[in-house]
Amino acid sequence: VDTLTGLIRRFADQADNRACTALFAAHAKQILPRGRSAKWDEVQFSRHLAPVTGIESPHTQARRLGVKQRASPMAMVKLYKDLPSSHLFLNRAPGADTQEASAILADELQDLANLIENTKEFLACGTLLGRLRVNQQTVPGSEIEFDLDWDVPETASVDWGDKTALLRSEEFGRLKKVFKDQSGIRAGEVIANADTEGLLVKNEEIKGFAKEVLSLQILQGGPRQGASPHWSGLGGFQWRFTDGSYKPEKGPVTDYWPGDTALVLPDAARLRSVLGWAEGRVFVPGGSVFASAEQATSLIREARGYYAYAQLRSDPVGVRVYAGWYGLPVILNPQGLLRVRTRPQAAPAPTPAP
Repeated sequence: VDTLTGLIRRFADQADNRACTALFAAHAKQILPRGRSAKWDEVQFSRHLAPVTGIESPHTQARRLGVKQRASPMAMVKLYKDLPSSHLFLNRAPGADTQEASAILADELQDLANLIENTKEFLACGTLLGRLRVNQQTVPGSEIEFDLDWDVPETASVDWGDKTALLRSEEFGRLKKVFKDQSGIRAGEVIANADTEGLLVKNEEIKGFAKEVLSLQILQGGPRQGASPHWSGLGGFQWRFTDGSYKPEKGPVTDYWPGDTALVLPDAARLRSVLGWAEGRVFVPGGSVFASAEQATSLIREARGYYAYAQLRSDPVGVRVYAGWYGLPVILNPQGLLRVRTRPQAAPAPTPAP
């Protein structure tokens, strides 16, 4: 990095700030809506025993799958920037000593992409928590408001901030049983705010567990640096900690994920049956600006989800760049998630008797 501007450019990509979006992108089932709304089915499988019958008895009828059809408008996030020719051709390119219009344009597009990805992360985190609220208060400047609720079960845990709480020996096992009882599948992962990682490190029981792991590594001649498979499987979970945040133009820094909530999920192989990722059809210019009426439709090109294009402006001369995304993260099986309150509110003081 030759200049401070170049250093700032390195920080423009905030991909490590978006753990929830990454989870959907890697493991969710892809949904390709044809119209304006995303549609999906919440399927409930049977979990009881099939009856045993005699060899000459008729077959016992089984109920059909429980299917709940859901639909919702998708989120359209679209932005543009006006880039006059003086900005493109007379300014020094970031991280360089000369003018380079393509580098300036690339940085402006990266900024648009970061804004769009911030909103996608907000949508993904809200969906995982089972409560997605889009309005002027939650997403300032939004023209469309909608609420989506998924019946994600919730349970109160012991206070993870209590250093003496028996998290490893008792509480994590209880959470796995609650998850198994409600979903019929095994718990595999936990998502939590980065503050939760600090609470776990301070826990006395987990401190002892860490010492055991280190001792085992020494005895087996294993590496004492880097990731440990024993530590990553604390309580039988794979842990994901997110410290993602965004800063409204006129507000304080806000975390995507609440500090008092953890989410239990199944193993990665099972997530495709729990999470869905819908991306709608979008249309962008696909040819020359001038053409006959018969060729008008050929000037429009269809894309899916993300798009970006540019148009020439004449007064002042320059370029207007457009970018956007059209889609929605969804939950296909709410019973496959468990929301855990890690810092339950203290019980109110008893009311004095009259």
